[in-house]
Amino acid sequence: MHVKRIIFVEDDRLLSLEICETLQAFGYEVHSFYSASSAIEVIKRRDYITALVTDIDLGAGADGFQIAAQARALYPHLPIVFASGTHGAQHTSYGVRGSVFVAKPYHPHQIIHALQEVIRLEAA
Repeated sequence: MHVKRIIFVEDDRLLSLEICETLQAFGYEVHSFYSASSAIEVIKRRDYITALVTDIDLGAGADGFQIAAQARALYPHLPIVFASGTHGAQHTSYGVRGSVFVAKPYHPHQIIHALQEVIRLEAA
């Protein structure tokens, strides 16, 4: 069985720490990034990834939608969870097929639930 490896992209460092700790407690191996460019660089290495969790608004540079598009170009069935406090309405238009959206503020367990949902959907 593969390690459950998650790419987690969030520019809020305190929130990132909290969510990463929760993901690790649920058995995920988490690779955390604070910018789109860093996440995209790792995704392009084509190492095994179980899922991508990304904030949408990451400040200057690419956003979470762009990360997801690049990730799906390399991993067509990659489970993806988006999170945002302001871009929920855009998820339908700009998000990738089969992804899940979680509105901020959220409880860490909402991310766990969303991950389990998208991973299960892709496995079906």
